[in-house]
Amino acid sequence: MSTTVRKTVGAPHRITLHPDRTRLRRGRNDLSYVMVHIEDAEGNLIPDAVMQVNFKVAGAGQLAAAGNANPKEMDSFRLPRRKTFGGICLAILRPTGADGAIQLEASAEGLQSASTEIKVG
Repeated sequence: MSTTVRKTVGAPHRITLHPDRTRLRRGRNDLSYVMVHIEDAEGNLIPDAVMQVNFKVAGAGQLAAAGNANPKEMDSFRLPRRKTFGGICLAILRPTGADGAIQLEASAEGLQSASTEIKVG
């Protein structure tokens, strides 16, 4: 027996970041994929949210690419911004070769911003 629950979500309230890894080696081919979610005040993903998310990266890394799985999106993957698709987009971080940490901040107009740190070395 299985159960399915459907819940009405609230208005977009905040961004949350979900890195697949929190530690990278220094090599440029070691990447961290950070899922970016648009959530309501209760932490529910908003599946129809289409919002531009802006990325700022500092420290021992750089933004390698940003994407959203929308086949109609024509913006460059190299830009430090991406619209969400299904309430989600992706930031891919790459180390620059030095030990330290990569700081990623994601922001969108009218939402609480979010940040995360990925250790390098």
